[in-house]
Amino acid sequence: MLRAPAPCLLPGLVGLLMLGACSRPVAPLPHRVLGVHADADSPRVVGAALLTEGDSLDELLARHPRVEPDAALTATLTAILADGGQHLRWSAAPVEDLTCDNGDVRFRIQVRTPPACRERGCPVLAFYSTGCPEPAYHWRPEFFLRAGFIYAEPAVRGTACGEAWARADNGPLRVAAATDLEAASRCLRQRFTRDGEVPQVGIFGWSYGGNQTLVGMTRFAGSYDAGFALAAKTDLASFLSRLSPELRRAKAVEYGDPERDAERLRAISPITWVDRVEAPIALKLGARDPKVSLSDADVFVRALQARGQDASLMIVPEHAHLTERPEEIAFEHAHLLQFFTARFGVPLRVDMRP
Repeated sequence: MLRAPAPCLLPGLVGLLMLGACSRPVAPLPHRVLGVHADADSPRVVGAALLTEGDSLDELLARHPRVEPDAALTATLTAILADGGQHLRWSAAPVEDLTCDNGDVRFRIQVRTPPACRERGCPVLAFYSTGCPEPAYHWRPEFFLRAGFIYAEPAVRGTACGEAWARADNGPLRVAAATDLEAASRCLRQRFTRDGEVPQVGIFGWSYGGNQTLVGMTRFAGSYDAGFALAAKTDLASFLSRLSPELRRAKAVEYGDPERDAERLRAISPITWVDRVEAPIALKLGARDPKVSLSDADVFVRALQARGQDASLMIVPEHAHLTERPEEIAFEHAHLLQFFTARFGVPLRVDMRP
């Protein structure tokens, strides 16, 4: 359990974060944190809960309530955000570009390793998003590095590392492109096996990355030892059927048409492979998210729980599709750290040394 230190007793870093003397206030956090997704809090991703007829929001909120993370951990992550990379810069250290082959397809995985894990085995977390990995400071890897995780960002097909690569999982290409998830896990396990000990590998992400997480945990069950999906769709056919005709046509390029491509949508939807899940899995959704069905997620998680699987869903009443405010970021990442340390059986410690 983390203990929140008294502000005047914090070592070394304390004075740096406290703007001098203990009698002076800590600098206020910004409304937005740099580096958040461009869609965060935009009108088109903030709205009413998406529910199936017959489902009650109150019932779903009661079944999958908001849970507060550890307060001391949340405060520690908030302090890292407030520092903004001025003194806490492990994520700015040189990165490793790991080459991964998947048949005749080659992609890279950008890897950051904390100091303590350079000579010993540590668990690995794979973060998926549409962005192309950048070797610069960022508060997200900073959180996980300081908690003792090797942090990996696979640039699989569909990431924005060039226009052609970003389109490489569109439409009919998506079924084959998803096999990069399995290949990435295999490459990470091979790279970080030490003295015959294979590392545990987790997977997480938001929205598109959340969907990658669910596919990795379902269709490619066994590739990852635990997964945490945020703002993720569990049923793509259901998702597309709820869109306006205009938006449905736009999304058809990326996923497929609900009528013409029903079989493909079934193949790329996590709900299709839900019976394969064999490792712990957690989902987090916002009740103000107009893109992701709370009802679909409820069906997905209850199917897992019915067969005794370690599965959970948390619905946060005030959250929308993506988060951008410091308190939201600290809340979500505290849950992520608690989940992965508990499932991997490692101590929850955050190293605050510069």
